[in-house]
Amino acid sequence: MEDDSERGPNKFSLEDSEMTEEKNTTENTELKQKELEAAGKTDESKDPRQLLVSAGATDNYEDKLRLYDKALNLDPLYFDAWLQKGFVLDRLGRSKEALDCYNKALEIMPEHLGIKCLKGFAYSNLKDYEKAIECYDEVLKVNSEDVFSLYQKGSVLENLGRYGEAMEAYDRALEIDPTDALLREKKLRLLGLIYKKGTLVNSPNSDFN
Repeated sequence: MEDDSERGPNKFSLEDSEMTEEKNTTENTELKQKELEAAGKTDESKDPRQLLVSAGATDNYEDKLRLYDKALNLDPLYFDAWLQKGFVLDRLGRSKEALDCYNKALEIMPEHLGIKCLKGFAYSNLKDYEKAIECYDEVLKVNSEDVFSLYQKGSVLENLGRYGEAMEAYDRALEIDPTDALLREKKLRLLGLIYKKGTLVNSPNSDFN
């Protein structure tokens, strides 16, 4: 039988060596992982598209705006960043700033109908209803079956007290999409209001919407 005392030192030296190697390997792996993560963060900060992905992953509007600004600093012609920044600003009640963003986006893609719809929405929030109608009409000249623009135009016309024109917009939208429950509800409410008032035209100060 072999004397453990004779092979002990060699055994322990081998184990110590293995443990040291394992420790070094672990430390090297962790170091490489940290380097990769750091590189990933650096790449993200230099990639406007990745910045928009990060913006989409947060619910904090101020964080979104910060990320959009970083993306636009890297690429001032990044259409999606202008669009999304405008949308967030409008949600925050900063509709004038939103319009500036939408106009920047339209400089890049002048024929983009979605931006024109969003401009109409921003003008509505500013209670500049005539300009909102102009935006929706621009869209409808190109795509007469744009249900969203017809719906929003009808809502704006209601706010102006032009109930007959609002009804026409809703009717046209329902011809295109008769299954839209929200449109049907808006039309029924408007019919009730017209019946109650006995007129298709009301004061521009109507609060119905």
